[in-house]
Amino acid sequence: MGIVIDRYEDFDVEIANKTIGHHFDSEIAEVKITGLGEGVGLMSSIARGHLTLSSGEHKKVVVKCTARTENSELSKGLNFYKNEVNFYLHLAKDCPIEVPKCLYASVDPITQDFLLVLDDLGNETAGDQLVGISEGHLRAAFIRAGQLHGLYWGRTSEFDWLNYQLDMRTTLFRRDQILRPGIDPSLKNFSQHFTGNREEIVRKIGDQYADLFLQAMSGEQTIIHGDYRVDNSFLVERNGSPDIISVDWQNTTGGNGTHDIAYFSAQSCDAEIRGDTELNCLREYHQTLIDMGVKDYSFDQCLEHYRYNLLILMITPIAICGTLDQGNERGAQVGATGLKRTFEAIESLDCAQLLK
Repeated sequence: MGIVIDRYEDFDVEIANKTIGHHFDSEIAEVKITGLGEGVGLMSSIARGHLTLSSGEHKKVVVKCTARTENSELSKGLNFYKNEVNFYLHLAKDCPIEVPKCLYASVDPITQDFLLVLDDLGNETAGDQLVGISEGHLRAAFIRAGQLHGLYWGRTSEFDWLNYQLDMRTTLFRRDQILRPGIDPSLKNFSQHFTGNREEIVRKIGDQYADLFLQAMSGEQTIIHGDYRVDNSFLVERNGSPDIISVDWQNTTGGNGTHDIAYFSAQSCDAEIRGDTELNCLREYHQTLIDMGVKDYSFDQCLEHYRYNLLILMITPIAICGTLDQGNERGAQVGATGLKRTFEAIESLDCAQLLK
C-alpha cells in the first residue's frame, strides 16, 4: 500500500517529496497547504498545496483526502474513495473527457483513507452549481459523456476493481441511509420547493426507489462518472467551441450511461434549457453512442432510461438538504438549487407518470 493521510495538513515536505517529488526537476523545499473555498469538498477534504522547489520555482497542486465530517462514513459506505483512486490509476489516461493530470493516488483497501494529488486547474473557469450551465456547455457535456459511455459500452467486465450501480446492498443503503431519512428534514427546511404534488412525488420515489433504480440502471452497462454536474466541471473552450474538464470521479462505477447526463441536467440546468434544448442534447448524446459503435439501442430506450434516472436522482438534493452535513451556507444553497432543478426536470418530461 502507498502513502495515505488523515488530514490535508499532514501533506508536508517529507510526504510531498515521497509521493510527487519525482515529477519535478528539483527537491520540494517547502509546502504550504490552504483549504479550498466555501462549499467545496462535501464528501472529501480538498486543499491547494503551494510548493516551493529548491530551485526557487513555485508549483501548485490539489490535495484530496478523507472528509473530516460525518459524510466520510457515507463516502466509505459507497466506496467513493476507492472508486476515484482506481479511476485515476486505470482509466484517466484513456478518458475522452479531459481530466486533471494525476500526480499521486493511493487508498488503504481496509480503512479507505486515501491521498490523491492532482494538477491544479486554478487558471481554468470552474463551473458553479448556483450559476448553472449554458446551452453550449450542456451540449459539450452530453457529447463528452456519450464518448465515455460509447468507449466502455459492454466492456465493464475488463475491470475487476469496478463497482456497479446495480448492487442491491448499495441500493438499499442509498434508500435507507440517505434518501428516506432526508425526506422529512427537507420538507421541513425547504418547504417552499414542495408546491403542488411534489411531496407526494418524493415520498413515492422513496417508497419505490429500489424498483426505480433497477429500471434506471437496466440495459447494457458502461463506465459512468456518477457525479457528473457543473460543480465538478471546469468550463473551457477547445478549438473555439465549449468543452469541459471533469473532476471528482468518486462515483466511477458500472451503470447505465444516461445516469450521467440526467444528473448533469437535473443538477445544472435552469428552466429555460428544458424542453427542446434538453431533448436536442439528448439526441446528440444518443447519436454519439451510435457513432462510437453502439448497436441495438434506440432513442426511445435512451429517453426512457433518462426519465427513470431523473426520478432516482431526487436522492441528491434530498441528501444535501436533509441527510448530509451541508458544511456551510453555500452547501445549503446547492441543495436548494438542486431540489428546484430536479423537480423542474421531472415535470418537464412528465417523469412522475412512471411512478406506480
